[in-house]
Amino acid sequence: MLYKTLEKEGYKDFVRNLISDFEFVGPKKKDRAVHDFVTIKSIEELDTDYKRTTIPPAKKILFPPTEELVKYEIRDGIKIKSVVESSEKVLFGINAWDLNAMNFLDKVFSVDFVDENYFAKRKKLIVIGKDCEPTETNFSLSMGAEYVKEGFDLYITELKNKYFVRVGTAKGNDILEKYAEAKDAGQEDFKGYDTYMDEYRKKFSLKAGIKSFYDNFELIYDDDKLWEKIAENCYSCGSCNLVCPTCFCFNVKDDMELNLVDGTKTREWDSCMIPEYGLVAGGHNFRPTKENRLKQRYRCKLKTSLDKYGAYGCVGCGRCIEACLAKIKISEDIDLVKKEVSV
Repeated sequence: MLYKTLEKEGYKDFVRNLISDFEFVGPKKKDRAVHDFVTIKSIEELDTDYKRTTIPPAKKILFPPTEELVKYEIRDGIKIKSVVESSEKVLFGINAWDLNAMNFLDKVFSVDFVDENYFAKRKKLIVIGKDCEPTETNFSLSMGAEYVKEGFDLYITELKNKYFVRVGTAKGNDILEKYAEAKDAGQEDFKGYDTYMDEYRKKFSLKAGIKSFYDNFELIYDDDKLWEKIAENCYSCGSCNLVCPTCFCFNVKDDMELNLVDGTKTREWDSCMIPEYGLVAGGHNFRPTKENRLKQRYRCKLKTSLDKYGAYGCVGCGRCIEACLAKIKISEDIDLVKKEVSV
């Protein structure tokens, strides 16, 4: 990895150049409290001073809420055509925990089956990350997701009088050389970066005792009374899944035109917390209760994902905590498992 620095004015020129030459997706303030990653046409629209967006930016681009997969035609036989859409984009200003979530999705969509639709977009995505401050519901530090080591082309940290840039790929280095006047980072720059990171990590006020969860979870897995307590107020609405940057469950549906000749297969986000998710032909439901569904969600996020992908399926972003109508807090439930075992 290369380490560079960029002067404040040089940073603005860098961003303007990228906006001019690429489809540039970055954070824009929608109203007083909400930011969203959208196509940016001028640097005045860009607002990287955000703490979180409701919908994760990388997931929205790479694994959109609704995506057409196949077109087919039924005439003298069946003609099938795959739909794979992609275009070169710059994703600018994504933070560390959302980048780690994207890296997790990279594993999900490549381990058992390489998802062509996902990776067609991923290969053309230029990723430029940037540090931002955590909200009060963010426990990324506990999940080891407050810092990202890979998955980006460039990663920018704003210091007092300049920007510290980590160059993650050859593509990132080429972009920096073409669109900015960057210098090699020196000893003082590294000292400034270390100081920033020390202060940055102190801002994560919410903690979760994840280290003992993996083993302790098995001890309380069949404790029905505990899960009834944890899931007591759950509405089974699926909000937690829909805002999560690592959830990847989807449903595939067929839509036929009125001519009964042309049709499409489309996938759309689904939620394991919705009662109908586990329903199969014949009326049997593998997860009929909210207690079982919430328990399985935690197992998937915090244990199964670690076994299968080598990483937690939770980056501690805190979106689910804010989105939950019942105010269920995954960070508190992680700690509760440890307390139950310690009793």
